[in-house]
Amino acid sequence: MNLIVKLRRSFRTLVILLATFCLASIVISAYYLYTGYKQEMAFMETAGEAECEDLRLLAYRSVELKTAKPIDPSKTDPTVLLFVESQYSRLGQDIIAILESSRFQYHMVIAPAKGDIPPLTENGRGKYTIVIYENILKYVSMDSWNRELLEKYCVEYSVSIIGFHKANENSSPSTKLKGLPLHLYNNVALKDCVVNSQSPLLHITKAPRIEKGSLPGEDWTVFQFNHSTYQPVLLTELQTSRPHPSALPKAALYATVIQDLGLHDGIQRVLFGNNLTFWLHKLIFIDAISFLSGKKLTLSLDRYILVDIDDIFVGKEGTRMNINDVKALLETQNLLRTQVANFTFNLGFSGKFYHTGTEEEDEGDDLLLRSADEFWWFLHMWSHMQPHLFHNESSLVEQMVLNREFAIEHGIPTGMGYAVAPHHSGVYPVHIQLYEAWKKVWHIQVTSTEEYPHLKPARYRRGFIHNGIMVLPRQTCGLFTHTIFYKEYPGGPQELDKSIRGGELFLTILLNPLGSSGTPDRTP
Repeated sequence: MNLIVKLRRSFRTLVILLATFCLASIVISAYYLYTGYKQEMAFMETAGEAECEDLRLLAYRSVELKTAKPIDPSKTDPTVLLFVESQYSRLGQDIIAILESSRFQYHMVIAPAKGDIPPLTENGRGKYTIVIYENILKYVSMDSWNRELLEKYCVEYSVSIIGFHKANENSSPSTKLKGLPLHLYNNVALKDCVVNSQSPLLHITKAPRIEKGSLPGEDWTVFQFNHSTYQPVLLTELQTSRPHPSALPKAALYATVIQDLGLHDGIQRVLFGNNLTFWLHKLIFIDAISFLSGKKLTLSLDRYILVDIDDIFVGKEGTRMNINDVKALLETQNLLRTQVANFTFNLGFSGKFYHTGTEEEDEGDDLLLRSADEFWWFLHMWSHMQPHLFHNESSLVEQMVLNREFAIEHGIPTGMGYAVAPHHSGVYPVHIQLYEAWKKVWHIQVTSTEEYPHLKPARYRRGFIHNGIMVLPRQTCGLFTHTIFYKEYPGGPQELDKSIRGGELFLTILLNPLGSSGTPDRTP
């Protein structure tokens, strides 16, 4: 009897243990299934965000990709023929600024109502490698004789056309381009654009570049086509909350820049559904010129960037660098080095102003000097005086010696052979004593100025050599000693942001690949 009771108790214990084990297994399995599901969902969300635009471009990629006939630039001179609406039109001036900054030769013509065109050939050779129309409607509305003449020239000499259409309040909701299987839908509000990575004309522009948010303005034009000659370059979505042409076909994405591969009539074209205000349009415009000229008119992908920070110790109390500012400068330099190999800020110093700020700013000065080896350094004048105010060389030498002794005392490396004069004084027009003193005290080989031959426009600045010292054309970024606070920037922070996103600073980097500049001028 006792044996049976013991067996029952053992069996009951075994059942409880088995039940507990099963329950634990279920809980553990459920946990791993749940966490695995969460990880998979997280991965899917991340991957989905990265591939979302690729999936939406699938409709374009699933179509058999056509290739254009190769451009033959040997038949033409590397010159652009530019038709503008007027000598002072905004878009025309923007196009000219890019052509001149890129050192591309061009011939500007005001587009006449009848479409008359200048002579296109000389001695059996084409005079122009690309034709640009500020207003593409002027091209398609040419009289039949001139249009046939232009298009025959394009086919025979492998010449391409770039055109822009900027809608306005008088534009019809939709436009059919005469002679082309292409419809334009005008005054559309757009958002969230993406660059088509399949586009063959991309060179500087990276794809798939995604720009989130509303595109500037509500006067965009989108292109609709049903011919294999057309390929979208820039695709966008509609802002559904805004009105749009009722006849506009429904689609996931709409093209606002398209490339015509020339399969329809033998002429390659790139058409823009707005002007060049949007920064991606600027990039694609430069790439279009490069591609359609057979790389005859192209910019290098290399950029040689030296960022000078002048007046590093100069400034009134409350505007100088403290410890947090110096740390931020070092962090920014390290961040930029992840994108630009060996990037280093170049600091210009005037030793007289060391330790002339608040206690916190003096501590910032000390941290700068403890971090001296992290930066490059160049000399200003000891007291930040303009060199042209010194009429004898000995006074300039004295100022430079004081700055050199300060550098030696505080461990500032000074072997770069580069200097900048305060306010660029004495560099141009040339102050002979400055150049002599530079060579005698610092063995200067290179300087820079904004003033040669003129300050404005910046794209006309050039370099020269005087007395064995090379003078580089210097560009600015809109930041000066009196514009160092973001919230107090002249015109508001949005003005600085606009300069960065497609404005002056953006174009300075884009259009100045310093390594490919020509031989500098020499002063007489």
